[in-house]
Amino acid sequence: MDGKGVAAGAGSPRFFISPCGSPNVKPTASMNEIAIRLGLSPSTVSRALKRPELVREETRAAILTAVKLAGYPEPPKASRSRPLLNTIGLMVPDLENPFFTLLAKVAATEARRYDCSLVIADTNEEPLSETEVIGMALRHVDGLLISSSRLDDASIRAAVADAPLILINRALPGVPSILIDNRRGMNQALEHLLALGHRKIAYVEGPNNSWSNRQRLETFRQMTGEDGAEGIVIGPYAPRFEGGVQAADVAIARRVSAVIAYNDIMAFGIISRLNSRGIQVPRDMSVVGFDDIPAASIWSPALTTIAAPIEAIAKIAIGDLMRAIRQQPVCADAPRQVASDMVIRASTGIYAADRMR
Repeated sequence: MDGKGVAAGAGSPRFFISPCGSPNVKPTASMNEIAIRLGLSPSTVSRALKRPELVREETRAAILTAVKLAGYPEPPKASRSRPLLNTIGLMVPDLENPFFTLLAKVAATEARRYDCSLVIADTNEEPLSETEVIGMALRHVDGLLISSSRLDDASIRAAVADAPLILINRALPGVPSILIDNRRGMNQALEHLLALGHRKIAYVEGPNNSWSNRQRLETFRQMTGEDGAEGIVIGPYAPRFEGGVQAADVAIARRVSAVIAYNDIMAFGIISRLNSRGIQVPRDMSVVGFDDIPAASIWSPALTTIAAPIEAIAKIAIGDLMRAIRQQPVCADAPRQVASDMVIRASTGIYAADRMR
């Protein structure tokens, strides 16, 4: 240990600063150990001590209490918070998906109502990019919206400690979030197909690290088991047109009569591939999507889908984020959930027993 009381070595630093400047008294825990106990990242603990104004008040209080109990000297008081930048961020996994494009457009319009600018980041469905974007964004925005995050819970919690944050379409206890009712949507899709006589139905999965995908998959398995239908899971596939094209060949091979796709873009890929193989939709196979993006109504055939209230989601998310930035109460105990509703169009039809002989 050097003369300043800091243990040197490779890897993450382990600080052992003697309380009250006494060289004979050691703290009972390292900073890394304190971070683990609190469920935070070591960088957040370090930030609370060096730049306390950048850490949320309740998180900072918990860290300071733990540090004091461990025998560390009193850290410097938080300086006045930095002035507001009047800029907020929105992070999405793929701007090429019209769902996120529309979400960004509505969010930008809503942000202007609060005299704020909106910065949009596209992570290209890569969790590593999310981590990098969060780190960069929090230096330049007052708060952040994260939509359909692919990060694990611990990484999201580490971000929450640094700035106001609202999750969209992702649930995490203790973090404010706005959710689409995926279970209701999947229930409606299956009830619709069962009413049309379909009994061998496939669900085409999206990313396996997608919270929405897990919700839809769980409901699909539960409902098909309860109703005596044969539920077949295909995937996971990339949540893009090409993923749907790949899934279509598997659906044909499994001889299903109906397919529910993770999103509308994948449903378009499925329909395109089915048509190229001479399989007509919905005469030979019915297809259902999720999201009800603008192109769903003009696709051929027009897509039956589960409509997500994107405008309502964006307005609620922006409103909650602005309250959090102003240090006003925002409920984090239970997610705010918005209903999804089925829109029946031409891509679903009555099951024909002689299909695809």
